[in-house]
Amino acid sequence: MSQMQCISFAGSGVREKRRYCRDSICIETDIVQEAIYHLYKPDELIILLSDPTAAGITASLEKRAIPVTKTWIPHGTTEDQLYEIFGTICNSVKDDEVVLFDITAGCHSLPFMTFLAASYLRSVRNITIVGVIYAPHVDEHGFCRFIDLKPMMEILDWISGVQAVTRYLDAEPLYSLVNTLQGDIHRGGEDPDPPVRLTGWASLLRQFSDSVRLSRPVDAMYAASGIVRDIDEVDEELERFAPALIPVIESARDISVLAAEPELTFCTSEYIRKQIGLIAFQLEKGLYLQAVTLGREVLITLLMIKMGIDSEWKDADIRHEVSRTLTGGALAVQQKPYEKTEYSDVLVRYSDWKEMVLIWVRISDLRNNLAHCGMNRRNDSIRSLLRRASDILPEIERFLLLCGK
Repeated sequence: MSQMQCISFAGSGVREKRRYCRDSICIETDIVQEAIYHLYKPDELIILLSDPTAAGITASLEKRAIPVTKTWIPHGTTEDQLYEIFGTICNSVKDDEVVLFDITAGCHSLPFMTFLAASYLRSVRNITIVGVIYAPHVDEHGFCRFIDLKPMMEILDWISGVQAVTRYLDAEPLYSLVNTLQGDIHRGGEDPDPPVRLTGWASLLRQFSDSVRLSRPVDAMYAASGIVRDIDEVDEELERFAPALIPVIESARDISVLAAEPELTFCTSEYIRKQIGLIAFQLEKGLYLQAVTLGREVLITLLMIKMGIDSEWKDADIRHEVSRTLTGGALAVQQKPYEKTEYSDVLVRYSDWKEMVLIWVRISDLRNNLAHCGMNRRNDSIRSLLRRASDILPEIERFLLLCGK
């Protein structure tokens, strides 16, 4: 079973007896750490102090049979001292321990340093933080009731969730937060008008991000249409229950240009333009492999539309024949032998067919290089691959123009 440590600070003020309370249970003592020991049941108290006049508190706790360790920290008047305090707090915790922080006697920079250390321990070392407590002044009833600030640490989770979506197109953390939030509100049963759309909307956001990262344009654009459709109703619920997510709403509005219902028959020019817009979105998010992969497929779809066979635009066999047609055209430009397809003669009747196949060669070659993970004898630098991937959009748009769309 994990040991629970309480990391607390010792002040130099005059000790006075007070009634410290956790919920309905109270203890009267002149040392706040004694109340914490009995109310929160830590296995050990770690007292951090910088003032020698406060050192006697550890002896007083030991006399009361409370296990305690005394650790000295600097006053925190310089940047180096602040880093030392941060390191001391973090190094006081062993792996797999559970930690309770008490900042009742923490002054100046100590509450902030505690917040940073707690965030680091929780996020980087996976330490369980059970509370960040402090006892305020005596209330009108003569009690000092402990207040737990730990719920405020969830703000960091929301910030991380927002950044994961807006910067890295990863909606999984945000979905987990929203799903938990909506579930907790419903289980609590205290709100007469609980949220009903947040989890479903976050699920669509997760579907969109997963689809974009997997280069599934039909699924991505369909999820985007659902996101945009419900955005105003979701906005109202976010303002009431999760205002930290408002930036996600603003980012979601930006993907409205990608929203589209699935094309069940022909692939229209508008639909393929949205796929090109999705490629631009992937490049913006640094999803170069996905963008290049989708770019190659878009070239095939564009040629199918031009040839009038777009009613079969998702037929894998026909798409393969069209890709062989473009590759054969490239060999023809080089005056090399190639095997004709049923579409080869159609291709060479277009006035700009040579430019089309050259674009195909550049993007297809890049796609193959990336997809095969550099398993070849070429010596392409990462910088050159990134530059070539970043430059595919103008070539795809040129191919679009050559196809008359």
